[in-house]
Amino acid sequence: MREEIAGESALALVPTFVVVAVDATGMGIILPLLPFYSQRLGATPFQLGALISVYAVCQLVAGPVVGMLSDRRYGRRKVLLVSQIGTFIGFVLLAVAGNLTMVFLARIIDGLTSGNISVAHAYAAEHSAPATRKQALGMTSGAIGTGLLLGPALSSFLVHYGQTAPVWAAAALSLISIFATIALLPPDHPASEPLYQHRVPEPTLTRSLLGMRYAWRLLGLLIVFFFVNSMFLSQIGLFLSARFSWDGHPFGARELGWMFAYAGFINMMVQGLLIARANLIASDRAIVMAAFACMGLGFAGLAAGNNVSLLAIYLTLIIVGTMFARSTLTAELSRSTAVNRQGMIMGLNQSLMSGANISAPLLSGALIGHRLFATWALAMAAIAAIGAALAGQLLDTPRTR
Repeated sequence: MREEIAGESALALVPTFVVVAVDATGMGIILPLLPFYSQRLGATPFQLGALISVYAVCQLVAGPVVGMLSDRRYGRRKVLLVSQIGTFIGFVLLAVAGNLTMVFLARIIDGLTSGNISVAHAYAAEHSAPATRKQALGMTSGAIGTGLLLGPALSSFLVHYGQTAPVWAAAALSLISIFATIALLPPDHPASEPLYQHRVPEPTLTRSLLGMRYAWRLLGLLIVFFFVNSMFLSQIGLFLSARFSWDGHPFGARELGWMFAYAGFINMMVQGLLIARANLIASDRAIVMAAFACMGLGFAGLAAGNNVSLLAIYLTLIIVGTMFARSTLTAELSRSTAVNRQGMIMGLNQSLMSGANISAPLLSGALIGHRLFATWALAMAAIAAIGAALAGQLLDTPRTR
C-alpha cells in the first residue's frame, strides 16, 4: 500500500518536474553568462555584485507575498504563471539591453515576480504524502539540477553565435515553461482537499511565525548557507577569469558554463543516488555538518593556488557540500511546517535567501574588485566552518524530533 501511494505521488509530480526542469534550464543558461555579459556593458566587479543584490532586494519584497498568495487566494498554478511571465519579460529585456540600466531593469522585473522555485517546492510538498515528502522535494531539486546541467552546457555552445544568443534561448525556454504550466499542471481546486493534505487550524500570521521555533533554527542555518553560497556564485566567474587559464586564455563564459553544467551533473547524482543512501547511515545533523565541512575545504583550496587539476577537486568538494546542505535543510524545513503553510515558509525561506544575497555579493564584489582573491576564498571557508558548528548546535537529533 505504501508503495502504491508513493507511486501515485511520484506520477502526480511528473508535470511539476517537466515545468521546473524547463524553467531551470533557462536560468542555467543565464548563470555563467551574466558576469561577462554585464562586464561587456562596462560593469565593475562591485556593480556586478550590485546587479545581483538588486535582484535579491526585489525577491526579499516579493517572496512572502508570492508564497502567501499561493497559499490562500490564487493557488500555486496561477502564481507560478505570473512568476514565469515576469521571468520571460526579464529575459527579453536582458537580450535587448544596450546599457547597464536596462540590465538592472530586467533583473528588477524578474526579481519582483520571482517565486518559481518556492512555489514549485510548495506544490511538491502539497501533492505528496508525509512519508514521501523528502523524495518529492528531492524530485523538484532533481528537476532544478537537470536544468542547471543542460542550461550552462547550452550557454557554452550558444555563446559562439554571440553573447545575446544564449539570452534569447533562455527567453524561448521561459515561454515554453509558461505553456507547459498551462498544459500540464492541473488547475487548483480550493474547495476540495488534496489527497495528502494534513491541515492545521488557521492561526494569525504572527502566531504562526512565533510558533515555528525549530523552523527558525533551520532558517538561521539556511541564512549562513545562502550567504556563503551567494559570495561564491556572485564572483566565481571573475575569480576564475583572473586566476585560471585554459588552452592559453583566461576562463570565460564557455568555461564557466561547463563548470555550472558539472555542478548540475553533481546535483543529479546527489539527488538521485547519494542523498537517500546517506540518510540510511547518518542523521540530518551529521549530513549538514559534513556538507559545510566539504564546502569549507573547497573554499580553502581555492585560496591556495591556480592549479587547474586541483581546481576540479576543490570545486567538487564545494558543489557536493552545497547540494547536500541545500537539499537536507530544505526538506527538514518543509517537514517542520504544516502543509497549508508550505507557501508561506518557502516564501519566507526565499526572502531570507534574498536578504543574504543583498549583502554577500556586495562584500564579494568589493574583495574581488580589490583583487583580494585569497581573502575572498578564506572568508568563505571561515563562514562554512561557522555553519558546521551551528549545525551541531541547532539541528535536532532523531531522538529529539
